[in-house]
Amino acid sequence: MSYEFKGDLENISQRQKEFISEVLRKQNYTGTEVIVENIGKKGDNYGSQVKRIKVIFDNGKEFRMIAKILPDSMKVENQMNSYDIFTNEAILFNEVLPKFKEMQLKYDLPEEEIFKYPICYGTLMERMNETILLEDLVMSNFTMLDKTKPLYNETVKLVLKDVAKFHAMSYVLRNKEPQMLDKLLQSLVNPMFDPKNMAQSQNLMTPWLKLFLCDKGSKYSVIQHGDLWTNNIMFQIQNNQPASCVFLDYQMSRDSLPVSDIHYFIFNCTDYETRSKHYHEWMDYYHSELDRYLNYFGLKANYIYPRDKLDADLNRYGKAYLGTSFFVLNITLREAQEAGTLVIEDNEDRTEQIPMLKMGTLMEKTKEAIKCRIEGLIESCFDLGYMNKNLLSIEPLN
Repeated sequence: MSYEFKGDLENISQRQKEFISEVLRKQNYTGTEVIVENIGKKGDNYGSQVKRIKVIFDNGKEFRMIAKILPDSMKVENQMNSYDIFTNEAILFNEVLPKFKEMQLKYDLPEEEIFKYPICYGTLMERMNETILLEDLVMSNFTMLDKTKPLYNETVKLVLKDVAKFHAMSYVLRNKEPQMLDKLLQSLVNPMFDPKNMAQSQNLMTPWLKLFLCDKGSKYSVIQHGDLWTNNIMFQIQNNQPASCVFLDYQMSRDSLPVSDIHYFIFNCTDYETRSKHYHEWMDYYHSELDRYLNYFGLKANYIYPRDKLDADLNRYGKAYLGTSFFVLNITLREAQEAGTLVIEDNEDRTEQIPMLKMGTLMEKTKEAIKCRIEGLIESCFDLGYMNKNLLSIEPLN
């Protein structure tokens, strides 16, 4: 049986249509029409194009999937190997997350404690036809929050609770099935460390990359999410407040210390005022949740990842992630019309030609939002002791 695809078919190849059809047949879809819709605005997704696949069964029930594909118009492989980042996400959905769930079920964790992730209906890893088909969480009343607005205390704690669960499972495997963890870690590729990328962004990134590389393979390292910001998290809302969350987009998952996810999330998703009031509370909460979750498996956080080690890592990585946030916030706080096109030719210097680093064409309110967040981060790093005002002169942002 062949299906008729309708709607936004841009960048969907015949091979991808065949793959989507195979998955729909496994879902026992006997109709003929498949509707494809584009999801999100420019600037919402930088490593893939996201589409919604919709069909209606004979009984009137609607079935949806989210399809992640590589857009033809984005030569992302010149900045980061597109096949590698799609492979990373496929490994997470096909191997890592199912293994985590297997261990959680083996130790009889309550249903509400199981780490939640979207159902993966299938992955196609043929070059130039890369496709990942996932559960559409909108059908379960999940929604995205406004990426330009900072998250506040209770929402941050909700996310950190799941970050602790996710990190804990790497420690569980390291203690229960160390060879399995080694296999999973070795299968992941960090596009940041691609030799071509490192060579062409040497002046911009080398000091940070050296720091990240020195902790790769540490006994404290975990499989981290790698790109945890507002657009990569969906929330269920109850009484006008986020009540639960699910992480999306595991393309940048890699072997790193837990503080990489923590700093990346908090630096890029909160404002100075909220950090000033709650940062230490958040660190206490993360570590207590890590300990609570490890207890299900007979493990203790003070032996697995001691609190003083967490604090030392937060301090050591603070300045590096401040620098990373200069770049990330320049991207994530842009409006759709300001997002630009992520196309970089082979002969272009990444440090000079990355379009998203150019602020000249931004609206004044966007410039002000970026300036406010970055200046707030600098102040936070001073407040937290990650930088010393006596040893560093910071020029005002223009």
